[in-house]
Amino acid sequence: MIGAVICELNPLHNGHAYLFRQMHKDGCKVIACMSGHFTQRGEPAVFDKYTRTKAALLSGADLVIELPATYACAGAERFAFGGVYLLQALGCVDRLYCGSECGDTARLEQAAQAVADTAVENTLRHYLREGITYAAAREKAVRRLYGEETAAVLTNPNDILGTEYAKALHRLHSPIQLHTIQRVAVAHDSDTPDGQFASASYLRQQLYQGQTINVYIPSSVKALFNAARQHLSGDRNKVIESMLLYRLRTMTPQDFAALPDISEGLENRLYEAVRSCISIDGILSYVKSKRYPLARLRRLLLYAFLQWTQADCEELPPYIQVLGFSRQGQDILHEAKKSASLPLITRHADTACLTDEGKRFYALMCRCDDLYALTGATVLPCGVTQRTRIIFDKNIPL
Repeated sequence: MIGAVICELNPLHNGHAYLFRQMHKDGCKVIACMSGHFTQRGEPAVFDKYTRTKAALLSGADLVIELPATYACAGAERFAFGGVYLLQALGCVDRLYCGSECGDTARLEQAAQAVADTAVENTLRHYLREGITYAAAREKAVRRLYGEETAAVLTNPNDILGTEYAKALHRLHSPIQLHTIQRVAVAHDSDTPDGQFASASYLRQQLYQGQTINVYIPSSVKALFNAARQHLSGDRNKVIESMLLYRLRTMTPQDFAALPDISEGLENRLYEAVRSCISIDGILSYVKSKRYPLARLRRLLLYAFLQWTQADCEELPPYIQVLGFSRQGQDILHEAKKSASLPLITRHADTACLTDEGKRFYALMCRCDDLYALTGATVLPCGVTQRTRIIFDKNIPL
């Protein structure tokens, strides 16, 4: 049996290793569909995708594939759909696992049915007039039409993602079964550790401040992470701030209006902020409101930095990028080569088989990697994606 998770591993910690162990206990080989160099928060990942792939393999994953940046850097709905689409395209995945605050798959599936209801969509539009976020308006609409128990699922970040996974599985008529595992110890984005568990956001903060995180990560990845942190020169977001400000200051109101997911005159507010503020934090504070949460605004600024269009973000993944595998992962790959509905890319030469649209998409992803190469202690040359070999360690224990 093959199980999968859709994840960021930014960075990998004991909670992720616990999830992998639970999947193995269920008799599953483990696929991780992982974000690449940029993440859902609209930020560069703390460690590069190859380091995070090695960490996943050392912690129990068998195969790591990449969630394309145009989906990895999106809101919950598109993030979930992109991951489910790729897992469905592999053609060999039996289960999709997700960490969950409620730990109840049935409740997630019920919430997915609710948010897909056109009556909920119509009702939430009424609540949007109150100037609240889409997520808050949707929660209120579900509470009104489906009751408190269903709406409560939409108040927790991991449950929201689980709901979107269930919705995507239904949308794609997928045979993949959703399974939840109760989130342990600490809440998502908690700034307080609990024993050997800490949130990824807390660990990123510690890393950027030069603090040790060894107690919160598996022993198998400590040497890897200690080596990788030598390539950090403080917060990667601060490293790219001048580059991002340069990009924003060269944009016109029309350029802002063309950004993916822009809406309701937000382009004018962003343009005013860029003309008035001297830092990214200042721009975010200028624009932030009940309607526009920080996560959405960070993503918009990242879209500007990466120069994406709406069409870029609407394109379905045209291939499956393999980042690494273990011995058991090699078996999964052999099976996927027979069952996959998309080309499997394990090296740059494999892209020769892609359509023109696929090659354009691949070039877009390579550009993201080339820009990420500017964010470390040492600037790396372009072409990292094309030169890096797939990660396979025959010594990783089964």
